[in-house]
Amino acid sequence: MKQLIYILTLAFALYSCGNKTSNQNQSNPVSLTAETTIEKPKEIGDSIYKIYNFLFEAKKNAKFEFIAKGHKSKLKTKGDTLYSDDQILMLGDIQEIVSSGIFKKFEFKSKFDNFKVDNIYKGNLAPPDFTTDPDAKHFITRIKEGCIEEGINFAGHYTIVDWGCGALCQEMAIIDRISGEIIYSQIPFDTADGHSGISYKIDSRMLIINTEALSEFNDYEPGYRRFDSWRKPAVFEISKGRLKRIE
Repeated sequence: MKQLIYILTLAFALYSCGNKTSNQNQSNPVSLTAETTIEKPKEIGDSIYKIYNFLFEAKKNAKFEFIAKGHKSKLKTKGDTLYSDDQILMLGDIQEIVSSGIFKKFEFKSKFDNFKVDNIYKGNLAPPDFTTDPDAKHFITRIKEGCIEEGINFAGHYTIVDWGCGALCQEMAIIDRISGEIIYSQIPFDTADGHSGISYKIDSRMLIINTEALSEFNDYEPGYRRFDSWRKPAVFEISKGRLKRIE
């Protein structure tokens, strides 16, 4: 439930960049009125800002500025670079940013409903067969216990079992509960340093990895991605016992 709405007028030194701005005079700063909404404030006095294509949480009355590349700052801020791309910079004080970073508008084309399975397997659940992927034996206890605890949780007849491998790091195995086949060493995104967050459904063949960088998994409005995340969110589909990247 919305607890507080501010109408906040900010001066942006942001100049016309293709379709991203309206027909403003390119020689003048663009002044925008932005709605700032606090839906789930983490601390009293903080604000969630939704401005232009960006979302972030900052201390109330924080100073920040968007500047077109090549132009000078118009406001007095600390000058930390909070966001940067080929066209604009966001400057401010990084100590005033409460969220884990600056989130920018983002949306996958693929949806879970695009990869619906016809049926959920209801038969006897096969135990994990470690002969199908000997490397998985390093995690034999985790995988066995996960299969018992989770049951079928992915794509109609699979069990996903995951575990931690350090800070912001997880690894996983996928077990076919009809055949017992294990998919572990063939997982394309866990070959080096694992993933950070995962999303899947029992009735869909689609899988999203590195969800830690998405706004909804940080308790913010969905539809944004942290721009500086070094693990990029990606979409995979399971087909014929193998994962294939689709986005």
